[in-house]
Amino acid sequence: MLEGNMDQTGSHNTGRGAQRGLALGAGLGVTLAGAAGWIMVGTGERSLLFWLCVAALLGGLLWAALAAFLPEGRLLRAQRWVTGNGLVFVLMLGVVEGGCRLAGVNFNNLTGQTDDPRAHYPLCLRMPDRPVGEIFFTRAGPLTWTGRPLATFLKINHGTDAAYEEEAEITTRYDADGFRNPEGLKDWQAVVVGDSFTECGALPEEQMFTTVAAQRSGVVVRNLGVCNTGTLAHGEYLRRFGKGPSTRQAVLAFYDGNDILDTAEEQADLERHRRTGWRPLREPQPQISLVKAGYQVARHLLMRPQAVSYQNAWLTAGEKETPLMMRAPPMPLDPETATREQMAVMEGAIRQFAEACRELKLEPALLYIPANNRTYHGLVRYRPEADATTRAWVPGTLPQHLREFCAGQGMAFIDACPVLRGAAEKGTPVYNLILDTHLNAEGARLIGELLAKHFENAKTGRLEMTTRP
Repeated sequence: MLEGNMDQTGSHNTGRGAQRGLALGAGLGVTLAGAAGWIMVGTGERSLLFWLCVAALLGGLLWAALAAFLPEGRLLRAQRWVTGNGLVFVLMLGVVEGGCRLAGVNFNNLTGQTDDPRAHYPLCLRMPDRPVGEIFFTRAGPLTWTGRPLATFLKINHGTDAAYEEEAEITTRYDADGFRNPEGLKDWQAVVVGDSFTECGALPEEQMFTTVAAQRSGVVVRNLGVCNTGTLAHGEYLRRFGKGPSTRQAVLAFYDGNDILDTAEEQADLERHRRTGWRPLREPQPQISLVKAGYQVARHLLMRPQAVSYQNAWLTAGEKETPLMMRAPPMPLDPETATREQMAVMEGAIRQFAEACRELKLEPALLYIPANNRTYHGLVRYRPEADATTRAWVPGTLPQHLREFCAGQGMAFIDACPVLRGAAEKGTPVYNLILDTHLNAEGARLIGELLAKHFENAKTGRLEMTTRP
């Protein structure tokens, strides 16, 4: 009898030991999952996911410690109950998650989200997503958007600055090819290719610098500007969309704020495509994860974004001070700060553009558009909390370098630095003031007049290798 009791007691203790081990293993598993998530998320941004990983790491450690050291009793039995039911819940959740994925349930339709997280942005700030050529994209036109682009962008980013309270509502239209041109434009004498600075997406059509140039010169101009693109994409646009029956002039609008970096990224994507067949995809994907949908809902309910002011400086010229935002890193590159590879890629892309112009029998030109860092340098007073890299940046010799390089390629060089700088020295802003640092109406007008002068010189045969104000 005693022997039998000892066997039963030993068996019972073994079962309890196994349950204690299950709780201990579950705690350690949660700890490892939290640590792995913490490493992947990083410590830079205190997001909801970051705090969930911290909670899992600490909670898992506490759970494992309780499983290891709690004496037999009510608390340990409660922990074993919670562990067992928690594992059953996780198993059931995994089954439902797998079923939802297999069925293709789109939780965006249930949570009120959109497949494209930037769909509520102004059209000019959305990534182009229609594939063109090997690795390039345009917008899938025709498209129309009506609203207040700058005020909308500031609101989306929870800005408190009052820069755009008086902004008027505009309507932007894109043709069937995805560019800002009148529908039905069949012929043009000049084409301007570039990124968002050419697109002028926050300005009404009549204030775009290509429209100003056309009105001042009498030359019909086609605008091939698309945001988030580099010089290699601009050459692709020229070949596919730039040549009309009467086209004789082609202008590459080069923005020094990010065109070198964007072109280097395009070159890397192009090499990867030619090596492996890979190409980037930008089509919005449905959200088929139940777990992710739950996280999105929790983030929306718990993480209320904090309002922020984006002003980091004042333009102090012209005996007045205008609050503005100087463009944050990455900073414009110059020959002194760019790598040899970056400079080689940039020069190669410009050379390809010039070669495409010769093949199409077009006269090439490069329109140099500086970032506000270069135009306003020395004319601003920074707030003490402004980014140190932005405060320390000084302009290098990129305009001079490009002027000489273009001369070697037989390209006219249209330098917008002097006219923009001249206005800034009088205290006139030539870029949008807060958050968005694209050209404002005044900056676009000045560049349009400079471009009109280039077209007029081309018509009269007085085209110079450098167009100055």
